[in-house]
Amino acid sequence: NKPDQMVKSLEDLVAQHVDGIIFTPYWSTAARGMTLAKEANIPVILTDSYPDFAPQSPRFPNYLAFIGPSDEDAGAQMAEALFAAMKPDASGKKVIGVVNGTAGTSVAIDRRKGLERALKAHPEVEVAGEVDGNFVRDTSQTVFESLYEGKPAIKGVWAANGGTATGVMAALKSAGKRPGKDVLVVAMDLNPENVAAVKKGDLLFDIGGHWLQGGFALVTMYDALKGKPIPRAAANVKLALLPLTKARVPQFEADFPGGVPPYDFRKHSRAYTPDAKPAVFEMKYSK
Repeated sequence: NKPDQMVKSLEDLVAQHVDGIIFTPYWSTAARGMTLAKEANIPVILTDSYPDFAPQSPRFPNYLAFIGPSDEDAGAQMAEALFAAMKPDASGKKVIGVVNGTAGTSVAIDRRKGLERALKAHPEVEVAGEVDGNFVRDTSQTVFESLYEGKPAIKGVWAANGGTATGVMAALKSAGKRPGKDVLVVAMDLNPENVAAVKKGDLLFDIGGHWLQGGFALVTMYDALKGKPIPRAAANVKLALLPLTKARVPQFEADFPGGVPPYDFRKHSRAYTPDAKPAVFEMKYSK
């Protein structure tokens, strides 16, 4: 959570004359990082969050690709799952609270766009309040405690990511409420803690798999450095993510032991395997 430190780290990498840089450009660090790398003739791949300029543009030809999640679609799926499971109150309303992620990041903006899209399709849903959890547990717990204390009619929570949801569930428990029973919570990440919460019934819905983006970026960067350029048509990747409900947990555990799909770096690398399939794939259930 330190943009100045991020820039310093990028400066250090450039000073080391690294061959390539992969980073997540939170806090508007994309242009600064890209400029530093461009001046040193270092290629860059961005993950997770993206700036307002496209890969391989005249401004930054060293910006090879973006690989990250389709956040807007994920945010909408989270909302639709929440709305469908909620029961209306006596006035016919479904009252929710919203805990957003780090303000100003494309990740938070796009997920919130997905929520807004779902809200427009569901006039029966009322947003009692919104807070910024900064994508971390402790902040999310603190801000949601305050929101819930003032808005006890909240029966559902749209939480922007896994850490946010964990904070929300902790806040509900400290208020004497049962997540998944008294208040429904949806989230995004598919980290082990979230999967366990879905399995237990505390978390209604989760969606993720985008953490694979780092591995995909590494294969893509490796190939680019080995003289295998990234086609412009394939330079802006937004992954469709894998949804998870309690009923799906057994299938998830069967398909992805340990939560991570197998991945053979050499088979996905065009430097090793000339006719390799794309380095990027989307997680899917076998059944």
